[in-house]
Order: sequence, then structure tokens, then C-alpha cells
Amino acid sequence: MRLRNSSRVGLLLLMINTMLGCGKLGMGTETPVADAPSDQQLQKISYMSAADSGPKGRKVYGNLEEARTCADLELAMRWNRPPNIEGGPFRKKLVYVTTQLPHDLPKQTEVFIAARIERGETLPSGETGWLLRMRDGSVVEAVEPADIWEKQEQESQQGKVVALVNPTKPGRAFCGHGVYQGLAGKAPKQNANFPLVAMLFSMDREE
Repeated sequence: MRLRNSSRVGLLLLMINTMLGCGKLGMGTETPVADAPSDQQLQKISYMSAADSGPKGRKVYGNLEEARTCADLELAMRWNRPPNIEGGPFRKKLVYVTTQLPHDLPKQTEVFIAARIERGETLPSGETGWLLRMRDGSVVEAVEPADIWEKQEQESQQGKVVALVNPTKPGRAFCGHGVYQGLAGKAPKQNANFPLVAMLFSMDREE
């Protein structure tokens, strides 16, 4: 895997992480009615911590690393950021993607992706990079800055639950929230570029 834009991506992520603050991804708008998970659906993730810290006391899942599966993470994210509501650092809608990213997706679009790890590695810069295979077989490259990985290593040593458990193992489920960087990814032995996502929050699980 060749990550040609890792330094630029790292600077972008540091800026966005500062804007988000403490890793909480709550909305900046009023409580939505449509497109958020129902109370019945949320029962599946009742084990996850939620605090009444959103607009008008709306609960928000702030400890996303508690999710046991990528499906559970997506439920929490869909509650925090329903797809029909503008929010986050760019005041835009969060696009949920499990198959190929739309060809007309604008750069700087926030996305939630779910895929399988084809290859993962820690880069010389300290960043973590992945080559991901989406459900339709398309390829996405993802990069997460070094400071997030370092923080998780410290928390893991303290016995805390972390989002990344075995992120370099091929075949594991991968999911998370990031910012689309355009067709800037490059795979070995391939001429065409493919989507690159700068990750704000990444998680790997068995499923």
C-alpha cells in the first residue's frame, strides 16, 4: 500500500479532531424525527454509554469504542448523526456507505464506511493505513493519524476498551467515520486511483 498524501491527511485530521473535541460526534442541530434509529432498534445497543449532552438534552453515544460490532457502531452513529440532518464540523450530512463510494461524491464529505480489512499497517510517520474491501468488491484506502493510535495504545495498556484491537489482520470487519479526500488512494500494481478517506474514528471487530 502506498499512502502518498499521509502528511496532508494527518494535518487535516488534527484540525478536524480539534473542532470535534473529545471525540464526541453529536449533532449541532435540533432533535430529528426521521431517519434516526427507533427506540426498538436502540435496544440492541443499550449496553453502550449515552449521556444527555446533545441539543435540548438529546442523548448522545459518546464512547463509540464500546460498540461490539460494526453494526452496533453504525446504529450509534445513525442516532448521533442521522443521515437527513446537517451537523459535524462542516455542517453537512453524514453519508453512510457500505458499497462503492458514489463517483460524484464531493471532497470533504463526511462518510461512515463499513468494509473488510485487506491490508493494514503502521506507517513510518506513525499513522495507520488500511486497504479496505467494500461489500461490492470495490477498494478504499483509509488513513488515521498517529496521535489517535498512540492514545488507544495507552488506553489498552490501562485495561480500557479500545476501538482498534487487531487492525492489521486481514479479513476483520472495519468501520468508522471519516472525511472523503477524493480519488487519491493508490494500490500496488494498479494504475487507477481509488477513494481515500481520512479517518476521524476507526474500529475493527470480528464482525
